[in-house]
Amino acid sequence: MLIGVAVFGTVWGAVDDLVSDARYFVLRPVGPGGCTAVVRETSFLVIGNGEAYAVGRTGLALGAAGSWTVDDGYRPVAGGTYTLDWGPGGGLLQVRGTGTDPVVQGGLTDIECG
Repeated sequence: MLIGVAVFGTVWGAVDDLVSDARYFVLRPVGPGGCTAVVRETSFLVIGNGEAYAVGRTGLALGAAGSWTVDDGYRPVAGGTYTLDWGPGGGLLQVRGTGTDPVVQGGLTDIECG
């Protein structure tokens, strides 16, 4: 049964990536201690969504650090309308839309691998 659940979860994730045209980005620069921000952006119909993950030296992310929703399927990271600033305690990812495709929810994400 456990194998069946694992296969179902993998297939579900792959289908979701295909239907929503998911794109993944590894953001630079890398933060303190090798902490890296990884972003998944999707677009379906007229809504764009994104999730940011904090990935440490293990290469694993234990859940989304934050998320956002953008009007008209715009992808802020793909479009380059974001900033990632690192400090001693972690990073701050800020995504911005455009004048016609604003961020309607979220937009600020703390990136902490600690």
